[in-house]
Amino acid sequence: MSTQPQLPVEGPDRLRRTALLCVVVLPIVVAVVRALSNHWFPIGDNALLYIRTRDVFTTHHPLLGSWTSASLSVGENMNNPGPMYDFLIAPFAHLLSPGPGAAIGVGAVNIAAILGISAASRHIGGWTMQRWMLLAAAALSWSMGSELLIDIWQAHALLLPFLLFLVLIVGCAAGRACCVPWAVAIASLLIQTHISYAYILSFLIVTALGALWWQNRPVRWRAIPAALMSRTAGIAIAVFLVLWAQPLYEQFFGEGRGNLTRLASNSSGGAFTLGAANAAKMTSALVAFPEWWTRPGFSTTVPSTPLTQTDHGPTLVIAGLPNLAVALLGLVIVVAGLALLTRAAHRRRLQVQACAGVLATVSVVAAVICLSLLTVGTVGLAAHHVRWVWSLAVFVHLVAVWLAVDVWQHDRPTATIRWATPAAVSLIVVLSVLNLPYLAHPEGPVADYRTMPAMRRVFPAVGALADYDPVVYDTSTLRVFEPYSSTMMMRMQELGIEFRVTDEGMVRQLGNSRRANGTETTTVFQLEGVEALQYQGPACTIAVASALSETDEQATRTDAAVLAAALADGTIEVDTEAFAPSDPIDQLGAAREGDAEAARLLVLDGTLARWAREGIATSSTKDQLSARLERIGVWVASTYGLFAAGPSPCPELGQPTGS
Repeated sequence: MSTQPQLPVEGPDRLRRTALLCVVVLPIVVAVVRALSNHWFPIGDNALLYIRTRDVFTTHHPLLGSWTSASLSVGENMNNPGPMYDFLIAPFAHLLSPGPGAAIGVGAVNIAAILGISAASRHIGGWTMQRWMLLAAAALSWSMGSELLIDIWQAHALLLPFLLFLVLIVGCAAGRACCVPWAVAIASLLIQTHISYAYILSFLIVTALGALWWQNRPVRWRAIPAALMSRTAGIAIAVFLVLWAQPLYEQFFGEGRGNLTRLASNSSGGAFTLGAANAAKMTSALVAFPEWWTRPGFSTTVPSTPLTQTDHGPTLVIAGLPNLAVALLGLVIVVAGLALLTRAAHRRRLQVQACAGVLATVSVVAAVICLSLLTVGTVGLAAHHVRWVWSLAVFVHLVAVWLAVDVWQHDRPTATIRWATPAAVSLIVVLSVLNLPYLAHPEGPVADYRTMPAMRRVFPAVGALADYDPVVYDTSTLRVFEPYSSTMMMRMQELGIEFRVTDEGMVRQLGNSRRANGTETTTVFQLEGVEALQYQGPACTIAVASALSETDEQATRTDAAVLAAALADGTIEVDTEAFAPSDPIDQLGAAREGDAEAARLLVLDGTLARWAREGIATSSTKDQLSARLERIGVWVASTYGLFAAGPSPCPELGQPTGS
């Protein structure tokens, strides 16, 4: 491997560069502090991922990464390859409660990624590279918004580490030997945490090796064994073996079919893939047309899209993307522009810039190829599976700026570009300041933040299960993508309550040590909305709460009872002649004959609210019927109940059912 001398120190002095670096990481620090002050905690899939981090070095120690949703497409339960990200967060998880542990842990990883971007880019290309890569980090952070900077969900947690890998791979291509072990480590982190990175990393690594060979050609065959025996190669191999020891151990000595074998045998994906046309449109939308990778388009440029059934089978039509001809034209322009800038840099012997240009150019084409191979499950495209393209697009654009500026300056040796550094620094400061206020994109678990108040009210009651563990968490009552169950499991873990599951997907997620074995005497289950409020079964009620405050909830509960009584006694008039065939006329009749539960259910399940909106139900007292019913709808929709079957008497576990 060719070794290049480090570029001379240039640009601002160390104090100013450190201050600028602090500006870039400031939004992460502010996001962490805000999370701590708001008593934030992981929910939904984030809670599942956090459980794994806290299981590190316990009897439930994870050998693999989390269960991957690609299992749904291929019909076999698989995990992401390794638990490396869990190890990074584990120290925080063991020292702190879930909220601070996740916020500080994820924030620390992202800060470390930005520090790595700064240090690596300065080592590889001096200040001229460092300023643009710091701008890339600030721009990507701004695009993500404040809350995703502390999001442990892989789709968001890996965006800044992937940008760091892109910087490191430029160093590898340029012959910076010390970048190789670091690139191996970050590549391992990305692939182990989310298998969706495997294809694009393969393209980038092969491209970097090709660029390195081109610069050092002809390479004598006898030099290859020497390179493999070098200190750099030895460190890189050692890093790889250490980081992949657990996945390899599980593959050869774990129970059943090894996970790496499962992943390899299903690498061709399921029956339906994204396809070349959609891949080209998607890549073009992010690198060639506004809103590119920016914050306004983060949630809308590539929306999650269900499959459309046609006479010719299922198809995927993603709204908002450019048509194929325009997309291809945009890609050709971007690739041609990058190629011209790369050639210009190469002719001027700007080696590092040329290597970055080659990687940026190839990455655009590689993105199309990799996305075209993406398996689309039966539910359609999940936007989080393509989120890595955002990091790639930011990198491509900033590399283009870097190349253009350095080529222009090279051709004018007597002129100094006085605007480049002020422009980069100004944009970094502006984007970082804009990223300080609270912003939560409606993506992944973040979209369910509204459920947190109800869970805060349930948390204190969960401790009642401590004397009845191990408990089985029954997942048969769960709706798809609900955020509660994993958060309650995380709460049990925090309290030291042993919980187990029976669903194979959950077993795969949480580890075989959490598989129920039949010795458990207590089963915990959850209900939502009307089912939680109306439950009258034999199980004990641990807690039932809504997102409203206790005072507002009690007032709304009372109002619901008043409206149910008004419906029953005729104060609320209902025009039955306007009923649709599906309207519950028999239930209304039962309510009018004195069935209080029938009247209450018509209020709680939203039927009366629909009648009020359609003008079928009116109040003779001329009060704000629709507004009152809307408040009741908010209360019901945000209600969550946790129940336990098995132990008795109920009062020892919580409130008796029906209270």
